[in-house]
Amino acid sequence: MLRITADLFSGRPNPVWEVQDEARVRETLRSLRQHEDLLSEGVPAGSGLGFRGFEIESSSDELTLGVGYASSVYLPVGRTARGARANEFAEQLIDLLYRDATAVAPPSELPPLETPIQELLTAELQWAASQGGAASLSDASGQAEQPAQQPAAPAVTCTIEVAPYNPGFWNDNATTRRCNNCYNYASNWRTNDFAQPGLGCGSVYQSLSCDAVTRAALCDGMHHRYDCFPDSEKPRWLVALAVGPGYDYHWYRLMKEGFWGHKPGGTNVRNVDERNRQITDPQTADRGRYTHFCGYFYSCKTQQQRIRGYGC
Repeated sequence: MLRITADLFSGRPNPVWEVQDEARVRETLRSLRQHEDLLSEGVPAGSGLGFRGFEIESSSDELTLGVGYASSVYLPVGRTARGARANEFAEQLIDLLYRDATAVAPPSELPPLETPIQELLTAELQWAASQGGAASLSDASGQAEQPAQQPAAPAVTCTIEVAPYNPGFWNDNATTRRCNNCYNYASNWRTNDFAQPGLGCGSVYQSLSCDAVTRAALCDGMHHRYDCFPDSEKPRWLVALAVGPGYDYHWYRLMKEGFWGHKPGGTNVRNVDERNRQITDPQTADRGRYTHFCGYFYSCKTQQQRIRGYGC
């Protein structure tokens, strides 16, 4: 059996398929061998938001005999693609998923995507290729959603904590990197189960919109910015939320150095946006497909200890 994961999202779990037919499995492995110059051992360090590639895992060492691979390989696409043929091979994998693979059902509580996943993958692949891997906010259609019911700044601001930028904590251990997402990073709380807003409080988000993800995070215990927490809720981090409507959500956290860090899904923590510019404000950063900026919030001890996911 082959297990194929589309490395697509930052917040919600990535879609997964299984290929059971042995002939198709062996054919796919042979094709991987023919395209080995396009493959890597894992997600390239320069990957950002959006469709990053495919992870292909084999369930049996016998299947990989004569092919020359360990248990898994990664096909980068978009900005980190290892050649012009990478997108062509990715199209072949999308076709394989559509014809010969069985989708692993996501948690039933999560809202469905607005676009069928195969169509979404094809569109994201084409978009990344047309942009040369560089996303731009000005390319998005429609009007950006306004922050959801953000209160006006009061005369007295709140006391918060800021931690030094420490990407190694999240990047250097394979399990920590793979099993913690942007919500974990913004909360500065490692759960190793891809935490989902609202799941810890029993009310996970029901749509991929600013309002829905905001309500879920507030249910977990976050506050809108300027709704202060007492000292008993230390550490209190300043975080920000953006959403790709109907697609996914993404969180950021302010660092002691004055810039913002973020973690695109199960990839490395970074402090630059989609144009490789240091993030001084998530609202004005290039966020790629996450076109709707939802506002700023405070994380707190109660919220951090409450968050959880569906596993990894």
